[in-house]
Amino acid sequence: MSDSLGQMNHNLEGLKSDLNEVTKGRDCLDAELLVLKEQLEMAQAVAEENEAIATEVRQMAEARKNCAEEEEVKLLEKSVEELEYTVNVLENKGELVKGEAERQRLQRKELEGDPTETIHVEGYVAIHVHLYFVLETLNRPLIVLLILC
Repeated sequence: MSDSLGQMNHNLEGLKSDLNEVTKGRDCLDAELLVLKEQLEMAQAVAEENEAIATEVRQMAEARKNCAEEEEVKLLEKSVEELEYTVNVLENKGELVKGEAERQRLQRKELEGDPTETIHVEGYVAIHVHLYFVLETLNRPLIVLLILC
């Protein structure tokens, strides 16, 4: 019996030893679990911070995009205004060119025609002399009346 008691004590000591090892393993795992929880919390905090930064960056990008679109609209409106102004200037120049062409046509017609016209006015004879250069400077017709008796 003493042998069996010795064996039991030995087994009991072995079980205590195993229990101590398991307890030490559990304590190590608890410590490791605590470290991993802390790392997880830190990673979650970093992830939340990164998400907040990403949201802020998206908002800034959207704001810049809207600002750029507004600037583009302003530039396009200014370009349209400048084009309208250019069209108006060109239309006015076109009208001036048409007027000048008409003036030159009339001038050419006048120069190609008879340099003098005889007009009878109430018993008198009037000669209308076309002097283009005089007319141009005076901007009125020059009529020379000759009284013939």
